[in-house]
Amino acid sequence: MEEKKPQFIKKRHIKRLWRKSRLLVIAAVFIIVLTGGIYKGYPKYRDYVDSKNRKDSAYEVQEIVRPETKPTETPVKIKESALIEVPYTVQAPYANWNIHEESCEEAASLMYYYFLNGQTTFNGSTIIPLATADAEFIKMKNWQVARYGKEPDLSTEAWGKFMTDYYGFKYKNFKNITAEDIKREISAGHPVVVPVITHGLQNPHYGRQPSYHLLLIKGYKPEGVITNDAGVKEGENYFYTWDILFKAIDAQTPQMKQGREMTIVTK
Repeated sequence: MEEKKPQFIKKRHIKRLWRKSRLLVIAAVFIIVLTGGIYKGYPKYRDYVDSKNRKDSAYEVQEIVRPETKPTETPVKIKESALIEVPYTVQAPYANWNIHEESCEEAASLMYYYFLNGQTTFNGSTIIPLATADAEFIKMKNWQVARYGKEPDLSTEAWGKFMTDYYGFKYKNFKNITAEDIKREISAGHPVVVPVITHGLQNPHYGRQPSYHLLLIKGYKPEGVITNDAGVKEGENYFYTWDILFKAIDAQTPQMKQGREMTIVTK
């Protein structure tokens, strides 16, 4: 019987296997190196792998978003009382209520517009010229009809959006407001616009029919707020107590479905 040589055969097979598999080994090393580079070089991939391997992870992995750093707002010291200079107009400049019965939004807009542009007097008067106000209100009304299909009652949020679309200003809407919120914004130099029902204000200059209204507040003192109420010709610097103000705000909720809200506008 011919003698077998197992040792020689084993070495030969090993050499043969090595020749066949060395390309696979080289490819495997390359993949490991490449994967490590991806892991180190790409934060999103690294975050994904780390979170997948985290045993106690209680959330489903999503794309990691790096938030931008935003400047913090400077805390505002609330004053005991404050008043901002804002020019005034009644919403029906020539007592033409048949045209401007619904122009309280336009009146608040125009007063705020001149305030933001630094014009608080007109030839020594704080009253916006009648012809200017009347013409501007009609322009705004026509713009709304063209854009919205009608001149709608605007919520404070919708009014802020109108100020953005029409003038290019920015706005911020606040919900569930308190007297302290109003004081804070006015102390910071921002007039405040709130929604009310006119007869909730208990102003004797209003007629019989109560209606939805936007009221511009430009100041306050411990007892209440100082307004530019465009709903009546006597509305410049008109004072309302805090209690009356919030009752009037609450009175509009059933109609407009908005609670205690306010809006400010900035450039």
